[in-house]
Amino acid sequence: MNYHILSSACVAASLTLTGLANAQSLGIGAGTQGSQNYAVNAGFAEFLSQELGLDVRVQAYGGSGQSMPLIDAGRLDLQLVPSPDFAAAAFGDEPFEGRPLENIRAIGSLSSSAYGFMVRADSDYRTVSDIEGLTITYGFAAQPTLRLQVDGILAAGGLSIDDMSASNVPSVPNGVDDLISGNVDVAFFALQGGKTREADAAIGIRWLAVEETPEAEAAMQKFVPTSYIKVVPGGSAPGVEEDTPMMGYDYVLTGGAHLDDDVVRQIVELLHDNPDKVRGILNTFAEFEPAEMAPQFEGIEYHPAASAYYQEIGLVD
Repeated sequence: MNYHILSSACVAASLTLTGLANAQSLGIGAGTQGSQNYAVNAGFAEFLSQELGLDVRVQAYGGSGQSMPLIDAGRLDLQLVPSPDFAAAAFGDEPFEGRPLENIRAIGSLSSSAYGFMVRADSDYRTVSDIEGLTITYGFAAQPTLRLQVDGILAAGGLSIDDMSASNVPSVPNGVDDLISGNVDVAFFALQGGKTREADAAIGIRWLAVEETPEAEAAMQKFVPTSYIKVVPGGSAPGVEEDTPMMGYDYVLTGGAHLDDDVVRQIVELLHDNPDKVRGILNTFAEFEPAEMAPQFEGIEYHPAASAYYQEIGLVD
């Protein structure tokens, strides 16, 4: 089953959630429209609405630095966020330095996504180590954790931001616009983001490879501890002509500690028991595996209802 991406920021359903007296209303955060994060959260919201009868309202923000504090405060309920963002919030790292979000909880992982640098397809650049001295998108005032991801990918190619000409942009979609217009040479983005297809249609793109070595992965993880090298098969996405090692990390379903145990239980049971439906939400979730729903990140706390379910079915001890 495919779940189309909504053009509006509201998903609604009026069915009754099994086991609850009334339809449960939930707010789910999302990135800016055009970003991968908006697409995955809008698609996931519709999935929950159709499968569980939940009234899920999608609320777009500039980045997880804006939305995750609202989850912590109980003003939002859910969001699918990259694992580096979750870890930064939980541990009080940049951009949450000195103010860890103590009320956010992991609910489950919905599979791995790839991220990296795109360049024009008619350029001579094929690996990250080729781009020393070029102009690259950076800054991301609305999404400051992304700076560390750029730093990590550069490190995997033996470079640092000091070796580049940084062009500060407010968000990653703005950076792709700058690549299309010729204002930058290299743009950081998600492999499956909507802007990827737009850029490929406009100028033709190529994703740059990092070295597939333990040393490159270790260099990357100094900046993004939850990341790893993920090989994207050739022909599987725009701009990927051959097998291409890129940065990978998990998309973590994040919720507030305030979330009702019954709601969390319904969600994780739905995900675990319906892998084909989950894979059908978006290509981002094509590799979803129920057996990998509960990765153990050091120091990261799961919602008690999710943890109890994973223990019950034997995914965790």
